[in-house]
Amino acid sequence: MDEPSPARLRIGAELRRLREVANLSGDSVAKALNWSQSKVSRIETGRHAIVSRDIAALLVYYGAPDDVRAELLAATAKDNGEGAWIQRAGGFVRRQGAMAQMESVTSHIRHFQPVLVPGLLQTHAYAKDVAAAAGAKNPLEIADQRMRRQEILRGADAPVYSVVLDARALLCRFGEVDVIHGQIDHLADAVPTLAAVDLRVMPLMRQWPVSPASAFMMYEFKHAESAAVVWIEAAVGDSYFSDPTDVDRHLGLFNQLQAVALPGDASVEYLRSLHSEVARYTS
Repeated sequence: MDEPSPARLRIGAELRRLREVANLSGDSVAKALNWSQSKVSRIETGRHAIVSRDIAALLVYYGAPDDVRAELLAATAKDNGEGAWIQRAGGFVRRQGAMAQMESVTSHIRHFQPVLVPGLLQTHAYAKDVAAAAGAKNPLEIADQRMRRQEILRGADAPVYSVVLDARALLCRFGEVDVIHGQIDHLADAVPTLAAVDLRVMPLMRQWPVSPASAFMMYEFKHAESAAVVWIEAAVGDSYFSDPTDVDRHLGLFNQLQAVALPGDASVEYLRSLHSEVARYTS
């Protein structure tokens, strides 16, 4: 059976979102296009070889905006996931759904984050403040969605989640100071109980062996035939890289950062010490 590529997973997740927004069932779409319902389902889950005419037919039927249509047709042309592709952010709901789809089929996620606490490790209050600061119209709903996404780390089939977090992220304030204190406590007390999570903190003034240009995530998939992909988020769009050279480059960056970050127990102790740092800067 054909295994889904990263590009196909992204395309399928977006097509499913568009169908649901249009309030259409898979059966009704299949009948309208004279397809089988299983074909619609396989396209949405990335298990069907995609061709431009099929994707174009779905996009027209769903009434997709021109920019979304252009992005998905361009990604279809790269359905093997080679090279790089860019997808406009398209709003918080779209991004959250696409990320959840990627996370649901991964075996290992590596995440370097110098600015924010990663979404999969955020408290509800912190997630709401970050969403509000990013301009979301419904920050409470975004925070609720993020909490649901976090359930993937608690299941029996949870992916390994390796994180390198710059301690400076916890000195970035988006709301009340108490929210930062609560987030620190969550990282120090709750996160270590998650067997799938390996959180390592880069302390303030630690000498860095490399200088990564931005935060990034790496996804390795459960299906061995699916190429690993690097995801880099920006305010107006997300970039995805699956060329082996690009993936290897980011893997090397992550390994070097992880090697100098504090290991588990030391990270927990260091996180607790950040309460005094937060108090010092906000007193």
